[in-house]
Amino acid sequence: MMKLSQKNSAKRLDVRVVGVGGAGCSSLGRVAESLLGSGDMSLMAIDTGSAAHALIGTAATLSLGNGFGSGGDPLAAVELFREVEDDVERFVSGADVVIVLAGLGRGTGSGISPLVAEIGRNVGALVIAAVNMPFEFEGRFRNQSANNAHDRLMGTADAVVTINNSDLSKLSGESGSLNGAFQEADRQIADTVYAFTTALTASSDRFVAVQLSLRGAGDSLVVRGSSEGLHAGRTAIADAFGSTEVRVTRARSAVIHVEGGIGLSLGQVAEAVTEVRGQIGRDADVHVSSERRVELGQRISVTVVLAGIGENSDSMDVANLIVGLGKREAIPSLSIFDTAAPIRKRGPTLLPTV
Repeated sequence: MMKLSQKNSAKRLDVRVVGVGGAGCSSLGRVAESLLGSGDMSLMAIDTGSAAHALIGTAATLSLGNGFGSGGDPLAAVELFREVEDDVERFVSGADVVIVLAGLGRGTGSGISPLVAEIGRNVGALVIAAVNMPFEFEGRFRNQSANNAHDRLMGTADAVVTINNSDLSKLSGESGSLNGAFQEADRQIADTVYAFTTALTASSDRFVAVQLSLRGAGDSLVVRGSSEGLHAGRTAIADAFGSTEVRVTRARSAVIHVEGGIGLSLGQVAEAVTEVRGQIGRDADVHVSSERRVELGQRISVTVVLAGIGENSDSMDVANLIVGLGKREAIPSLSIFDTAAPIRKRGPTLLPTV
């Protein structure tokens, strides 16, 4: 398995990321590219086709069956998975967090991803699933299969982040290509993994607080937006919430990650937090991190993970949700943590001398 080493001195979290099926393996490849050097994690790719082969050398790989897929049948994929369950359990054993990536609707992702999530929960890890749902035009059978798999994941994972392909078409416009939409799905899932790992690892003091917010959170969502200029924090959040057709009026917790260039200020971060609170209610736990990236200049980018969307936190039976982790505070918390130093992704541009 490939270990991605963390460069800062924050809490080293043991994160295992498992990509299931063709879409899950594709997203895993994007995660490996985008998170290299930013987190401490191990990767595994599972597929009944040939998608896992592309990740040899980057991740531990499990290729099931004869390499020709599951024929779109989740039950066939489950039968093949029984042969490697012990391998998956050994891979996730000892993990603090298990993140499951999959595309739902086809056989492998729909059949196997809930089982991987269940194994992760059984070994005591916090389990987060990041999945994308099929387009409506892909037909009733595939959408029904995806919905059934999503329901099973809701019962086995702590938090399920759902990316709807129909939302991706809104982002790319009518002229966007199908391949471009799938690439956007991979990028959004990589952003999801990055947001979670940043929030969980940025401060050892806040690790338990963020973990409590995510444990048993259920249906979740990730939105992303960017802006620049006056009130960029506020307008970036408006852009993020405008990127999805899901109308979120309440959430159990929010994990907010703000990236900005030389113009990033505390005021912009505060604006972003205020705007999110206005969208999801004042009783949600909010965890904020920020990172200075010189190449962004005056632009800021925000990624918001909304966990437990639509829940009423006053009526939640939190004692059942966080067994073994202690009692959750009744007062909503706000934790803010920052990276130790600006990150420079490219060298400065030198102006010509006269």
